[in-house]
Amino acid sequence: MSLLVRYTLASTDHHDAQTAAMTALVAGLKDEGIVGLNYSCFSTGSPTEFIGVLEFTDEPTKQAFLASEAFATYRETVGPTFANPPQTSEITAIASTRD
Repeated sequence: MSLLVRYTLASTDHHDAQTAAMTALVAGLKDEGIVGLNYSCFSTGSPTEFIGVLEFTDEPTKQAFLASEAFATYRETVGPTFANPPQTSEITAIASTRD
C-alpha cells in the first residue's frame, strides 16, 4: 500500500520551512523506527510544490505513521503554510530498483 502526496504552499516564502520540516519529519520517523514504513520527500520545479511518497507494508503500519509524534509535529509546523490540504492518491508499485 502506497500513497502519493502533493503539497502546495500558499507562498514561496515558506519553501525553506517546508524543506526543513520534511527533513525533520523523515529524521523523526527514522528515530521512531516504524517497521514497514518508507517515506521519501521531493521538491519539484516549483518552489511551492512538494511531493511525498509513503509506502506501508500494511494498514497497521499506515496507522502507526498517522499516529506518530513526528507526523503530528510536522502537521503543526507547516499545516498553516499550505494553500490547500495535501492531496493524496493511492498508488501501486509496479517495479523498483529498491530491494
